[in-house]
Amino acid sequence: MRTRLHLAASAIGALSLQPLSEAFTFTTLQTFLVTFLAIFTGRAVYHLWVYPNFFSPLRHLPGPKDHHFLLGHATNQFFSGNPNEPYLSWVTKWPDTQMIRYFTSGNSEAILVTGLDAFRDILSVKPYSFVKPELYKRLLGPIVGKGLVFAEGDEHKGHRKVMAGPFALNKLKQLIPVFKEKAEHLSDYFDRAIEADGGIVEPVAKTYTSITLDIIGVAALGVDLRNLEAPTPFHECYSRVFDPPVLGQALMAIDLFIPIRWVPLEENKKYLAYSAEVHRMTLEVVRDRIRELTDERGKLIATDRKDLLTFLIQETYEAENPWTEREYLGHMLNMLAAGHETTASALQWATYALAEYPEVQKRLRGEILEMLKATPNPGYAELESLKYLNNFSKEVLRVWCPAIESPREAAEDVLVNGVLIPKGTHILLMPAAIQRNPSIWGKDEDRFNPDRWDEKKVDAHAFAAFFQGPRQCIGRVFSIIEFKLILVEILSKFQFKALSTENIVLINPSPLLRPSGGLRAKVSRLRA
Repeated sequence: MRTRLHLAASAIGALSLQPLSEAFTFTTLQTFLVTFLAIFTGRAVYHLWVYPNFFSPLRHLPGPKDHHFLLGHATNQFFSGNPNEPYLSWVTKWPDTQMIRYFTSGNSEAILVTGLDAFRDILSVKPYSFVKPELYKRLLGPIVGKGLVFAEGDEHKGHRKVMAGPFALNKLKQLIPVFKEKAEHLSDYFDRAIEADGGIVEPVAKTYTSITLDIIGVAALGVDLRNLEAPTPFHECYSRVFDPPVLGQALMAIDLFIPIRWVPLEENKKYLAYSAEVHRMTLEVVRDRIRELTDERGKLIATDRKDLLTFLIQETYEAENPWTEREYLGHMLNMLAAGHETTASALQWATYALAEYPEVQKRLRGEILEMLKATPNPGYAELESLKYLNNFSKEVLRVWCPAIESPREAAEDVLVNGVLIPKGTHILLMPAAIQRNPSIWGKDEDRFNPDRWDEKKVDAHAFAAFFQGPRQCIGRVFSIIEFKLILVEILSKFQFKALSTENIVLINPSPLLRPSGGLRAKVSRLRA
């Protein structure tokens, strides 16, 4: 009887406690959710407002305040119509500062470097305290590859040491016949344009892309692509990637902040397909070259080839830590993309300058023709003796630098010009922010004036087109020789006139400074 009473009492007790247990569980869940939301909101408020305004070591730096609290200045940049804006407007507003603070997505702080002292600290004094950010790798990695561009630390030091050999001046001088031969092909192309269309070349970007891709094809891959005769798949793929339609530009901008290349949009599919095709074709050349340079035992054999790919294979294939196919591929992708598009863009802006400033064109041609009278087949020394050509080349690269930016991220807490830069801070290095800074170049910094290079001595870091330090563009001298030799060839034979240079619309956003649709030009043969 007691047992039954006890069981009954227990059952009644359990029934009476059940609502209380449910209530307790619901209250616990409510408490957890309220606590979570409070912590989340508190952290968001701290990172979005409290930290940047009251605790950040960067809070005393000057900078714009018109940013969106979540998107930062991304929308301002996208709608500016110029990949160098709004950054150049900030430089004009605060010309005497070393760094400008602005905000990126999520109200994250970022630094635009505008002064030579800070620029030197990051590029030359503490270059390995900064790394390329992941978003930049995501943006350009698929088409540019890894190579030196995205290698970091000891890997970058080791690979750059190997690649320094073929980019030494004595080696580059051996490429001058290649540059000249291809420049003559360009003259032949202009002659055909004169016969067929009265000398109208549109867009000139396509023409210059063809010739520079042909040059880098021979120099880097050891392959004569002959794009001026008929565009190759390399040319078609690069053109699609670097000159996308409006939707492609928008997707590029969004992808900087949110990975969206996986979204099954037609424009994304095309971008991935073109990038994959460049990878496939380049890897095929790498594998063919390895087979050509090795015997049946996999040992290297002698060759007369002088191209970069052959050199790298000879130097590293049987090394203690041999390179993989993917490492060769990464460097070749670097050379192909960066080695032709930047120079092609520079040639396009040079054509614009020649057409806009006919007195400059006349003076430059006079210097070139005078040199050719004395030395019909000029070498490196004669090229370097052309003082006005040297000034013209630097001024084109100063005013219309093809490369828009080379972002960094602080890999550790680091002092830059006496300011503590917290680990993870986004650093924006823009050639235009240095080369168009009035505190460095004077109040006429926007004026194209080749003579300024004789009028004023400037710090080496003030010429930022190739950057400086151990991470500067390894192809700097290669590009300058190529650029000058092409100008010597075409200016000695042709007169240039640009068509419709007013209201030029720039591709934005873009990794390169390029007019949308390219410039149209008219070339005519010089009268004897």
